[in-house]
Amino acid sequence: MTGLILGCLASLGLTGWCLLRALTGGGLVRRFQRLAAAACWLVLAITLGSAALVVQLFHAFAGETLVAQVTTERIAPQRFTLTYQPAEPGKPPKTMTLRGDQWAFTGGIVKWHPWLTALGLSSYHKPRWMSGQFADLGRQQAQPPTIYPLEPLTDPVWEGLYWADPYLPFVEAVYGSSAFVYVEPGIVQDVFVTPSGYMIKRQRR
Repeated sequence: MTGLILGCLASLGLTGWCLLRALTGGGLVRRFQRLAAAACWLVLAITLGSAALVVQLFHAFAGETLVAQVTTERIAPQRFTLTYQPAEPGKPPKTMTLRGDQWAFTGGIVKWHPWLTALGLSSYHKPRWMSGQFADLGRQQAQPPTIYPLEPLTDPVWEGLYWADPYLPFVEAVYGSSAFVYVEPGIVQDVFVTPSGYMIKRQRR
């Protein structure tokens, strides 16, 4: 992305330089050559600028940002430990004991209006809690859920934007997002935030 932008700016600079040379001297043939060179550099600048715009829009509407890495270890048929390592540098890991054969990650999302997203403003998000659950509905109903808070307090930013959302034209939606997967000991599972919510992926071996 940075290379495309720098290439576009350099091409625009060379376009201007060729035009200036064409207007300040030389014979007719020489001026025509310089104008042709300016046109070529301009086409290259437009091409690189368009490519940079496409890359920017792709990242804005389909980009993924790593939130945390998760590993699990089974300690009983219906219990497991989960280690949550935030992607933010300097944050220590959190280890918790949960019940079930699946784990879920839940947080708050603020999705900005598409025109702000196109300008590069990422969706606001705040992790809230991890929980254990059962894939079987009967088991899930028979036992209370196990929940481990990732943040000790409510998020005033999310709460404020949620209630003010109807009056804010730059906010498209404010909501909670959750993603869940099976407990897979020995596998590192990555939690990502996308422009529309959370997503979990296994790390490829």
